[in-house]
Amino acid sequence: MIPEKELEALLRNRLHETMPSQKIDELVSEIKSLGDGWEEVTVSHRDMGYSMSVNCADICWFADHVYQGEVIKLYSKKKVAATS
Repeated sequence: MIPEKELEALLRNRLHETMPSQKIDELVSEIKSLGDGWEEVTVSHRDMGYSMSVNCADICWFADHVYQGEVIKLYSKKKVAATS
């Protein structure tokens, strides 16, 4: 996720004329809390790699861009354990 200071600087730079400082602080806090329920998906993730092939970049947008040197991060919502 984006470091909190960078996020805050970005929002202040873009919203300072249209939103009070307190609202920007609240927005940063809300956005920061979103990261708690997400996990990064890597190649070793349980759902990745099952259909990998030599030509996967020919059929997969992500693979094509990774092979071209781009850094792409994927996140999935963490599963919440059911309570009884």
